[in-house]
Amino acid sequence: MYFYLGISWDTETRLFPKTTLCDFTVREFGHPKLAHEYTVPCVLPMNLFNQQMFTVLYFWYTMIILLNIGDFFLWLYTFSPQNRRAFIRKRLHSKKHSLINDINELSKISAFTHDYLEADGFFILTLIKDNSSDYVATEVIHRLYTERFLPRYLHETTTTTTSTIYDDIDMRNDTDSKRSHLCSLIC
Repeated sequence: MYFYLGISWDTETRLFPKTTLCDFTVREFGHPKLAHEYTVPCVLPMNLFNQQMFTVLYFWYTMIILLNIGDFFLWLYTFSPQNRRAFIRKRLHSKKHSLINDINELSKISAFTHDYLEADGFFILTLIKDNSSDYVATEVIHRLYTERFLPRYLHETTTTTTSTIYDDIDMRNDTDSKRSHLCSLIC
């Protein structure tokens, strides 16, 4: 703070005084009752060190706070609906799996991204991409799209029910083949 006010490092600060007044008594040799009281300025070297360390910490915490705020806005952008759709479309339209051919596919991708995966499914796929590789994320997205979503989507065009990724997990029966099959898709 003092740096912004134009105060030099060598001047006294209220929080870390570099000097103070010390009172001490000097007795004369051979005269135990004769003593002289002195008040002299004393240097506090630990405060010199503390001032420099707290200045470094001040700038370090400022930088960390600014980076966290920037990262927060980056995550908000990452989870925007347009970016989620572009993320899925890019992985479905890879060299190995070219599934996007016409405008009808864009509506399927939008339904896959927003209705089937939702925000938390997209979050898991983003973590898979960040922690393993883009190839693994592309494979998981492709298999979820072709083996889970497309059969349901084609079936739902004739009915009015909606489904999510969680419909594959049956919590009542842990030995159900649907759950083990979903785990084999992700693992």
